[in-house]
Formats: sequence, structure tokens, C-alpha cells
Amino acid sequence: MEKTKKVLLVIFLLILVYGGYKLLIVDHDINYKINKYKIHEHFYINKNHFYDITITNNKTNYTYTLNKKLSKQKRIIKNIKTYKSNNLVCIIPIYKKDIELDIYCNLDNEQISNDYLIKTKNSNFNKILKKIKKYNINTPSNFNTKKKYKNILVYQKNILKDYNIYIWNYKGILILNNNNLTYKKVLNHDLYYDIMATSFDRYYVIFENTNVNGIENIYYYDSKKNKLNTFKLNKKLSKDSYINGVVDNKIYVTDRREKKEYKIDIRKNKIEQVDDNLKYIVYENNEKKKISKSDFFMNDQYFDNVYLKDNKITDSIELIKEGNYYYYLKDNRIYRVLDSNKKHHTLLLELDDIKEWKVYNNLIIIIAKDSIYTYTDKEGLRKIVKSNELKYNYKNIYKIGKK
Repeated sequence: MEKTKKVLLVIFLLILVYGGYKLLIVDHDINYKINKYKIHEHFYINKNHFYDITITNNKTNYTYTLNKKLSKQKRIIKNIKTYKSNNLVCIIPIYKKDIELDIYCNLDNEQISNDYLIKTKNSNFNKILKKIKKYNINTPSNFNTKKKYKNILVYQKNILKDYNIYIWNYKGILILNNNNLTYKKVLNHDLYYDIMATSFDRYYVIFENTNVNGIENIYYYDSKKNKLNTFKLNKKLSKDSYINGVVDNKIYVTDRREKKEYKIDIRKNKIEQVDDNLKYIVYENNEKKKISKSDFFMNDQYFDNVYLKDNKITDSIELIKEGNYYYYLKDNRIYRVLDSNKKHHTLLLELDDIKEWKVYNNLIIIIAKDSIYTYTDKEGLRKIVKSNELKYNYKNIYKIGKK
């Protein structure tokens, strides 16, 4: 009996040690083979559990990310199905656990998004889709129905659930989502130029930059409470100010004229100076850095992932980093890549006259010609808003945020 107790105790301790070891694992990098494919699997935790997967066969590469909690399991792929039609080669990875399946395709040895193949009406992709019906794979779709609201056309069914699209219409905010189209008046006069606006979490924020004497008021809309609030600054900002970005729900603002940097917490109605005339704060890829005053004011310092056409920021930003991915624009096409050397890239979308684009939690929001678009792998490229005004004035006009 005593011997049995000792054996059970040893087993219990081994389970405890193994469980503790599993909890300590924060990432893994492994390589393995399935049939003719080499697989690189990178698991990591960044709030959620992620698997970056690269599957290679000769010159053909397939790269994607799974956001799945799989108990930190290794070698999650057990089989790979291959489908080919002329110059298009697609694979379907089959997993050890019950995970929603997807198809990944290469056209002439370049990885192409499913939405791009659909938008370009690729006949080979249609042939492959007919062969794989048994897997019940969902492909991107969008809707053409639209409605007129406040002099713009809104493709309401195309707006992703859980998101708001905010559009500043010079006196107030248009708040668009897949359930409601609403308007909140903010000012009694037009704010047309020098728009200072941002969004984060459930808030849309705009600075009243209309008075020649400076900025005294900040207005912020709380989407959860459906309420517009006002924050009167105790430190007036000059008109020549701009938003650096948002970090940890704090808005960083720089006053060019006064050579000062501020941190604003709208939820506490608090503004504080964060520079000490020696070092100024910047964030690069979410990493905090302190730089000298001369370096800080050499150029405008933006923390957000944004690409602006015909603006000096484009000279310093070639790649947009979001999470473990980089994004870049080339020849009216937006690509995604897992490393900054542009290897293993995926062509996501193509649009003429892209004026501005941003990446928000791996969701791309784009201004092209007179329209606003969003892109995700699941929903594809979707037109959200069409407005003639966007041809002429688009900088800081639109934002996206959580409902």
C-alpha cells in the first residue's frame, strides 16, 4: 500500500512539473516535413496565441498566421492537400486539432490572396474551388448595396462587425457601423483644415483647432455610452500642433511652436508635459525610445502605422509593421510579408490611386480615389464609403475603431 502511494506521488509530481513547464513556454521555433513540403512553425504569445507558418516546396512558399489556442502544441499540421490548375498551385493544410480550414495559393510562384484571385476572376481558382467543396472553405465576399446618408454613399453591409467607421464632416462626426448610421454634431463652425483627430479602443477624439489663439478644447465620442464629451485643456496648445500617436490609450501630441511634447489621458481629463528639454519620447514598433530635442524636431514624429501619399512621411516609411508582419505598397498593390527583407510576401490587393492607407490590428483601411476600403483575409477588399469630397480632402478625415 505504501509503495502504491509513493508511485502515485511520483506520477502527481511529474504531471505537476510537466504542467508547470507547459505554462512557462512562451514560444517555439521548429522545422519539420510533410510529404514534399518543409514547414517552419513559430509559436508565440502576444496577448493571444499565434502560430506563424511558412510552408515551402522548392521555390513555392506559403506564409500565414493562425490565431488559435492549441495548448502550445507543436507540429500542428498533420497533412497537406495540393491542388493545381495550370500556373496556379494551392494547398490546404490539415491540422491535428479541429481547426477551420483555409486554402493558400501561389500564382507563378508568388503567393496571392484568395480575394485577389476572386476579384481578378481567375478561372483556375474557380476550378480548384469546385474540387474542394467537401472542405467547406469560406471565401471572401462583399456586397454592392448602398444607401445615401449625409451626402455620402455607405455600403453598410460591408462594414465589419464590431467596428465603427468615423468620418469628420467639418462640423460633426459620422459614425457608421453595420447596424446604425448616426451623426453627432460637435462644432457650430467648420473645421476644414489642420484636422487633428485620432481613434483608439472605443473612443474617437478630435481637437478644436479653429481658433488662431490655439487649442483649448478636445471632444471625444464614447461609442460604448454613445456620448460626446468635452475636455477643456489647462495647457493651451498652439495651432501648430500635431498628434504623434496613441500608446496605452494615451494620446501623444507635439506643439511645434513651443517645442513641447504632451501626453493626454482623456478618460482622466489630464494633460502633462513628457519632455524635459533634454529627451523626447517616441515609439517605434511599440518600443519606447528617448531622443534628443534636435533629433525630435528634425521631422514630425509619428507612432502610428500610416502611409500618406504626397507627404513627407512616405520618405521615412517604406514598410508598415503590425504585429509580426510588415506591409508595403508597390505599383498600386499592397503586400504583406513576415520579414523586413520582403521575402515570402503575399499580394493582398490592388487599387488605383491609393492616397492613404493604415494598418489597424492587421486590418487595412485605405483611401483610393473617392472611396474608403477595408481589407482582411477573411472578408477581402470591401468598399465602405464613397464621397466626392475624398478626392480633394482626405487627411485625418476618417478613422476606424471598436464599437
